[in-house]
Amino acid sequence: MLALLSPRPFARRMAVLVVGLFAMTGCEKVKRAIRGDLGGDPQWQGDSTVLASKPPLLFRVTRQDGKERVWPLATVGKQGFRGLGFSDRGWRAFDIAYFRQGSSLIAYQDGRAQATVKTTRGMWESGKPALDSIQGCTAMVPSAEAPLDNDTWLLTSAPRVPLKAVESLSGGELSAALEAVPTLIAPTSGIPGSMMSRYSRQVHVVAAGTSKSPSIIVIYNDPDAPPDSVELYGQRPRQLIVVLDKGVYGYRPTFTYTTAATSKAPPRLYFLDYLDVDDDGKAELFFGINNKLAPAYTVVLRFENEAWRENQRLLPNICQRWS
Repeated sequence: MLALLSPRPFARRMAVLVVGLFAMTGCEKVKRAIRGDLGGDPQWQGDSTVLASKPPLLFRVTRQDGKERVWPLATVGKQGFRGLGFSDRGWRAFDIAYFRQGSSLIAYQDGRAQATVKTTRGMWESGKPALDSIQGCTAMVPSAEAPLDNDTWLLTSAPRVPLKAVESLSGGELSAALEAVPTLIAPTSGIPGSMMSRYSRQVHVVAAGTSKSPSIIVIYNDPDAPPDSVELYGQRPRQLIVVLDKGVYGYRPTFTYTTAATSKAPPRLYFLDYLDVDDDGKAELFFGINNKLAPAYTVVLRFENEAWRENQRLLPNICQRWS
């Protein structure tokens, strides 16, 4: 899907469109936005074609500085998992179609649909200032506000096909799988066994569908990162992420990620959730990054050839065009 940019000669026409849209009911706004009643615009034609097809969409939650927002991430389903891009006119029509007050989104936790939530306001609501604005930006990506549980990170615009159930994991099998991380995997990743007590540990057992058994995600974090002045060569990682999947002889590592967590190194990741976004029966794994400048930056892992591999990096830039 191409990012279609709105040229400046249409700015006055865009202003007329927005005023007209806010004066109508919700359904009428969407219909008129999709029809493009205000004349020909080749860039708008592409946007309106996409919006009229009503593709199922994936959304991402961010929580930063006490603000909770919902951002558009990508299309999902058999037609493809692709990032979104529109002109200013397209994004405003998108905001009306998906984010206006009272719009419904499906919230997920632990890979399962939990509840339908209603947005409390979109990016541009009649009589209210925009949720965000940047001087000189001519194509703002909209966000929305909605009441969400703290464990909700992913939402969709339409129901997804549920993942198949997997076998339960016994406490003994989980413990045996986890024991291999500090004794075998961490040392080969540059973390001495004697240093493991410095790290906090998070464990996520996910029914990703890679086999009849669940996948195990283990995240180790040392909160103390080395100063930026220190050379990265020889530094032990301050974060270690390992994904384990069931093989013939038990659980084995299928993905490993390490970082020294300085400004010169790759960022720390944190696990969001898992969801099948391409209808292949296997979930993708979603991770966020700890970066205030890019709070919605999302790393997507896909299971291919018996291992998890980075499939995409999605970054909803708040501004897609500057004047």
